[in-house]
Amino acid sequence: MVSGHQENEHSSHQQDNLRRNIRQVADVSWPIVIGMLSYTAMGVTDTLLVGWVGKTELAAVGLGTTAVFLINAFFVGSIHGVKVVSAQATGAGKHDVASSAAWHGMAIAVIFGIIAMALAGVGPQIFALMGGSQEVQDLACQYFQWRIMASPFWYVTIALCDYYQGTGDTRTPMKLNLLTNGLNIGLDLVMIFGLGPIPAMGVKGAALATAIASVLSMVILLGVFLRKHRRPAQFDMGLVEQIGHMGLPIGVRYVLNVCGFTVFTSMLAHMGEDELAANQIAFKILSLSFLPGYGISEAACVLTGQHIGAGQPHKARGAFNAAMVLSVGIMGVFGVIFWMIPHTLIGIFQNDQQVLEIGTELLMVAAFFQIFDAVAMTATGALNGAGDTRFTMVASVMASWFVLVPAAYTFGVVLEMGATGAWLGMTFEIIALAAVMTWRFHTGAWKDKATAVAHKPAAAAA
Repeated sequence: MVSGHQENEHSSHQQDNLRRNIRQVADVSWPIVIGMLSYTAMGVTDTLLVGWVGKTELAAVGLGTTAVFLINAFFVGSIHGVKVVSAQATGAGKHDVASSAAWHGMAIAVIFGIIAMALAGVGPQIFALMGGSQEVQDLACQYFQWRIMASPFWYVTIALCDYYQGTGDTRTPMKLNLLTNGLNIGLDLVMIFGLGPIPAMGVKGAALATAIASVLSMVILLGVFLRKHRRPAQFDMGLVEQIGHMGLPIGVRYVLNVCGFTVFTSMLAHMGEDELAANQIAFKILSLSFLPGYGISEAACVLTGQHIGAGQPHKARGAFNAAMVLSVGIMGVFGVIFWMIPHTLIGIFQNDQQVLEIGTELLMVAAFFQIFDAVAMTATGALNGAGDTRFTMVASVMASWFVLVPAAYTFGVVLEMGATGAWLGMTFEIIALAAVMTWRFHTGAWKDKATAVAHKPAAAAA
């Protein structure tokens, strides 16, 4: 009887801890989710409005967006080292180190942004390799070049958002994303379709609208940061190395994954404009589910980093379990929606019958892998927060190049299943990632790396 009573108390205690951790994850993650949904809404707005212009323009934005991600991937991923350093420093009570990481992150962002701008001229070569009609390539090049010119401003914004999120302040980036989204929608309507003396610019207008919104958002967030941190931090090479130690594997993972996804998109481009347009629409709809999961995974990253910095790795497991419950629940609901009304969702963007049929099949495939995607993202976020970024890099790159690419080619091209077959290949990649990342976290192998990073000394701000 006593043993049974103790077991009941233990079970009740575990449930209380889970509920408490879920509340903590939700408190950190909901502003990230809202902010990321707002950011995604910018891409959805571009897709929706450009889709009204024409199918060719829609396909061009799909190619252009992929190329933008390709160029930005390494730089953006590397800047994310600011978030891990900031989270671990905050957990350790080293708030001056966290703010210094923001200053150093901005300096790194400016350098990266200048390099990205210098790569604006490689657009024609990228799109020639990716395929598609010449008209699609020309429009995609316009979109790409205008978007890439705003890279320095976007990178600085990312560095500052990572700092705030790492400290646990997820509401400031959320407010910025909401404001940026409002600006982008207004500018989209004017620049895509024209208004008064401003001519209709179509695809170019969509890119310009997003670029201008990026510049304005950086100015606003930098102003907020400087109100409390007016004195620049003293340069510290050790802190730069820490950011690089955490961020560079994320950057490499991002760029190689995007390269793999670029090959995936190129396969679709060679299948035809209908497949490419359907893929673009399906991904924009899918992002409504993906980014809440991604936001929760970022919360897992922040909380895990803070627990590691505080020397409490056992609490990281509680944050991981709570984040997993939330992400699986939310993305599972989206999976049901995708399965029930795929034709209706695709029809919002395009009424071309062929695009509708292909897009409907893609969303039904997406409905299947939602839960696996939630598991993969949450585990990856927790491992990144613990500092195990090299493992997540290797596992993600292996899945991208040795599962996604060959499986998508086999199903989509060899078996002639088209875009639906390519998405089946993506499903295999997601399942593999979910299994490997979850296994890694439960082995506890990240603890040694987490301890080494959390207690590595760093200089304070001036």
